Amino acid sequence: MKHQQIPSNNSIIRRLILSIGVVLTATLFFYPLREFVGIEIIALLYLFPIGINATFWGLRAGLLSAILAFFALNFNFIPPYYTLYVHRTQDVVILIVFLVVTIFISQLVGRLRRSLQLAQARESEAISLFDFMVKLASFQTEQEILDVLVQRVQQAIHADRVSASLKLHLENKSDISTLTSEFPLQEQPTTTDNPPDLRFTLQLSPPSEGEIQIWRQQKSFSETEKRFLQIFVSQASLALERLRLHHTELQAKILSESDRLKASLLSSVSHELRTPLAAIKAAISSLNSPSLELDLESRQELMEMIEEETDHLNLLVGNLLNMSRLEAGALTLERSWSNLEEIVRSAIERTTIYSADHQVVLHIPSDLPEIYVDYLLIEQVLINLINNSLKHSPVGSLVEVVAFPPEDGKIKVEVRNQSPAIPPEYLERIFDKFFRLEQPQRVRGTGLGLAICKGIIEAHGGKIWAENREKGIAFVFTLPLQSTASVSEAVQLEGEL
Repeated sequence: MKHQQIPSNNSIIRRLILSIGVVLTATLFFYPLREFVGIEIIALLYLFPIGINATFWGLRAGLLSAILAFFALNFNFIPPYYTLYVHRTQDVVILIVFLVVTIFISQLVGRLRRSLQLAQARESEAISLFDFMVKLASFQTEQEILDVLVQRVQQAIHADRVSASLKLHLENKSDISTLTSEFPLQEQPTTTDNPPDLRFTLQLSPPSEGEIQIWRQQKSFSETEKRFLQIFVSQASLALERLRLHHTELQAKILSESDRLKASLLSSVSHELRTPLAAIKAAISSLNSPSLELDLESRQELMEMIEEETDHLNLLVGNLLNMSRLEAGALTLERSWSNLEEIVRSAIERTTIYSADHQVVLHIPSDLPEIYVDYLLIEQVLINLINNSLKHSPVGSLVEVVAFPPEDGKIKVEVRNQSPAIPPEYLERIFDKFFRLEQPQRVRGTGLGLAICKGIIEAHGGKIWAENREKGIAFVFTLPLQSTASVSEAVQLEGEL
């Protein structure tokens, strides 16, 4: 950004001296011609140095050149020479016309030069403003807008120092976020303790507020500079408002999506809770009914069904509680040194009731080192993975839990099953909350188990993913062998509602 600079006194004097030099030099060149050409031709020739001075050094230089040329023409080229007396009437008319014409030409050329300078300044302002607006459109944070604002203001008017501050009242919070920016970054001692020479207020929706302060001691601010700075501030204010509206819109979308997911959760949970409760209620009613005479085997089957549905209900409620705690950041890791084989065997034992129609096989090296994890949460991960494999695998199929020797400071565990392959585009999405694949036969579940597994594994510093294998799929997760984390840590599930 280049603004027309107001010339200093020294610059004005230098221009006037140069204009005088041009006129005197032209007089020396014209002097030999006075014996060969008339006064009219000499007067016309003087228009060239006058036009040159007005073009290059402005209106003042042009007017001074016109007056100086008037006297030089009278003194050197009108008889009697070397005096200012004029004897002939026609010479007086020539001098008067010459003075009027030269003054007019000086003003005309000076105004053209001024108009050209203004046009160039407007063009430079338009380019700078356009570039500023393009940058503002690409920014995603208020701090970026403040930084570019103070930089552009400093560059536009060559200020000694520019400082901006912004106070944002956060949505649904009583605290205030304060942002500041300054350019140049290192404060100048000559301006730090002085009040600002110019300040602008950012036009923001209340209660947010902002201000930009400018220091420049060398000269005062012109109206053109103030107008241009006001445009900069207005565009920055619009960009800040755009960000605020974008955040508001995004928050509304998040709340809308949250409501949709909550409705989906309530619908799914109500069905999933009702099914085991109805089965338990029916079994208990049958056992307590005096009109039904049940043999020992029938009673045993009803008791087993009650136990199975109770375990399923317990798993469902546990997943719901863990999910709510993960999202609230209230689920903590109680780490201890644990044996992975013990955790896996305990998880397999707790899923025995679901594995009556399957084969669950454990492959784990005997020399695995202990890992520093939360025993119960890792057990819950394995229970969810095994339970998921059992639900989606064909009856009589094999489910394998395989642990591998340590590598690169990590232990890898796979839960393999023979369920149908997952479409590649859904391999990552299956770990999202409430996500369930469309299947010909409905499988009981809320779509929370894998999401909980992901949150717990990542909280331990590991990773979890799914892979399609030749004869089914495998859930794979890794856990670090060592951890420097504290004994009790808050775990929070990542991702938007």
